[in-house]
Amino acid sequence: MKIMSRTMLLPLLLIAGACSSAVRQPEVRLESVRVGGIGLRGGTLHAQVYVGNPNSFGLETRSITYDMQVEHPDSAGRWVSFAQGTVDEPVRVGGNSSTIIDVPIQFRYDDLGGALRSIIDTGTFNYRVSGDVRLSEPVGRTVPYSKTGIVSLSGVRD
Repeated sequence: MKIMSRTMLLPLLLIAGACSSAVRQPEVRLESVRVGGIGLRGGTLHAQVYVGNPNSFGLETRSITYDMQVEHPDSAGRWVSFAQGTVDEPVRVGGNSSTIIDVPIQFRYDDLGGALRSIIDTGTFNYRVSGDVRLSEPVGRTVPYSKTGIVSLSGVRD
């Protein structure tokens, strides 16, 4: 019985591998970041993550991670950790389709340290964000994304 199971296992693994390689890599990119709200202790930014599905079948996300940093306005090239997190909300992307996923990024002013005063004075800051979109269907796969840009208190520029 064990010999029968092992001989059946190899063809199944080969078929699964062939199906997995037939899945084309989805396109993931950060479209924009905008200010959602500002409060006394912090605020919310909204990152718009584009997920394009080049396959003829639907895909579903399991989660989206993000790691956002802000460039210290008084020290070019010095990045300050701003916010990290995971959005555990399944999103379905149809075959040969795309969608924009809104990822809310909550932050506290305390996390910005000395950079906060300069950001308030100039009204803008450079950011970089990276993360992964974790797909759950039809096969588990992780697709990275990243973007660098400028957030203005009045909007976003690339």
